Formats: sequence, C-alpha cells, structure tokens
Amino acid sequence: MTGTNVIYRYRAFGLRIDSDIPFPELGEAVGPDAADLTITRRPDDGAEFGRTDGEGRNRLHAREGIVEFRVPQVAAFRITEGRRIEVYAESGADEDKIRLYVLGTCMGALLLQRRILPLHGSVVTRDGRAAHAIVGRSGAGKSTLSAALLELGYRLVTDDVAAIVFDERGTPLVMPAYPQQKLWQDSLERLQIAGSGLKPLFERETKFAVPANGVFWPEPVPLANIYELVHFDGRTPMLEPIGRLERCYTLYRHTYRRSLIVPSGLAAWHFETAVRIAEKTGMHRLRRPAEVFAARESARLIEAHAEREVVR
Repeated sequence: MTGTNVIYRYRAFGLRIDSDIPFPELGEAVGPDAADLTITRRPDDGAEFGRTDGEGRNRLHAREGIVEFRVPQVAAFRITEGRRIEVYAESGADEDKIRLYVLGTCMGALLLQRRILPLHGSVVTRDGRAAHAIVGRSGAGKSTLSAALLELGYRLVTDDVAAIVFDERGTPLVMPAYPQQKLWQDSLERLQIAGSGLKPLFERETKFAVPANGVFWPEPVPLANIYELVHFDGRTPMLEPIGRLERCYTLYRHTYRRSLIVPSGLAAWHFETAVRIAEKTGMHRLRRPAEVFAARESARLIEAHAEREVVR
C-alpha cells in the first residue's frame, strides 16, 4: 500500500471518501460529489508526534479539531477537523493493520469531529424500516450475535463502529458502513461459517474478515433499539429494560473512543446527543451466559422482542 497519484473513491459511514490508499473493504462511490473526507499517505519522517521511548503505546493525543497517535512499528495518524486522515506509515509496516486503524480509531475520531456519534457496536435490520444496535465492551460477542441474527434473515448495516445522525424530524439514523464482519475463529466454528479462504485481519491473527456482500443493507436506517450485551452467570439469555436514568451513561460507555470527547471539547454536544437518542429509542440489556455459547438463543430473543416493538 503506497501513496500514489491514483485517487480511490468510496462511500462509507454516510461519507464520500477520496483516498490515495486502496481500501478494498469499502464500497466504491460513483458520481461527481465532492469528498467529505480525504485519506492521504505521507512520508513517515514528516510525523514527529507520538514518538515515545516505549511508554504511552497507542496513546491518543486530542485537542479541538485534531487527534494524533502513533502505533509503534505501524504508523502515525493525524485526524483533522473531520475532513482529513493522514497516515505516516513506518517502513515494513503491516498494511492490513494500517487499514484497521484507519477504519477503526481514525474513523471514530473523525466521526466525533463531525458531530456524528460513533457507537461501539454492530447493527442489523430486517427490511430497512428499523435498525437494532448491539453494543458492548470489546470481546462481549457483538459481531457473533449479529452474525447469528443474519442467519435469521436480518441484514448487516455496520459492524464495530455505528455512525448515528439525525434526520430533519430528529429521528436517529444509522449510516451504513461497509459489507464486512470481524469474527474470531471460535465464532466461525460455532456458527458453522466456512473459514476456508478467509483472510486474517492481520498477520498471525485468529480474527477474520468475513465478507457480507449478500446480506449488507446499503441505506440509512432509523435506529429503533439498542441492546447492551453483558455476560452473567446464568444459563439462559434474558432481556431487561435499561432505566431512563442509566440511558445516557450507557450511551457514553459505548461511544467509540470516548476518551476523545472531553479533550476535543465535545462533552456538551455528546450529552445532548445521548439525551436525544435515549428519548427516541428502546434500550435494553441482554444478559448472556458467560460460560455457554448462546448466540443463537440470544438472537432469537432479540428477534422476538424487536418484531414486537416494530409492530407497535
């Protein structure tokens, strides 16, 4: 992956993207629309920020309009004003890992700069009328649960980072990301998803990029429900409502790269946005067994609940 004079044009997270770095995961954009975001590769010697003696690994440095960080042996990254991502790749860096950081941490920072709320979660929809978000800490099983919902006929809107905007009526919408899930080897085996030919997310990784082209929903979808996925010691998954006093904090806890909110001057905006979302969506906690694989049972529980809510 090298910066060239070639410009690749994509659309993801509701943004038109121009990049001199190819991102085969993203859907290509058509038409003459101006870019909302440019991604540029620059010489590594142009980036002095983030260099440390080994401490502060992957540490983010943020101020209003700018986020900078360096991943040792990979690259330095600068995100500016919600419009630019600059990549200063180190020699010999793993190119797949660079793309992961651009589409993950960099995109989360950029969405925050654009006042678009990035939730850390996977989102599915049945038919485009209502979106159902599954949020949770890393490793909670969000992507595995969404994969189980795809088995039931749902379609993927986004995996890992969910960009939330509002329409002219104040309805929260989930913007489609790109047709790919990230699943661990164990999840592939338990869900009986063929792993032959799948590419690890980066070298020696046991998490794989799983194409979702046939089950991807490419249009914005109204956000109807948010399910917080947590582990518990029981044997059967269960749903419980999240109280109104908990809702804003739940949204804060599951905002992608939430550590950037305060130093970026976004605390008031984030609180107001969380209040608007909490007022407009159903919010439930899905407790799933910690010691039992219950993705399919959890998916059926969400399906039954979500269908009842849509009918109402």
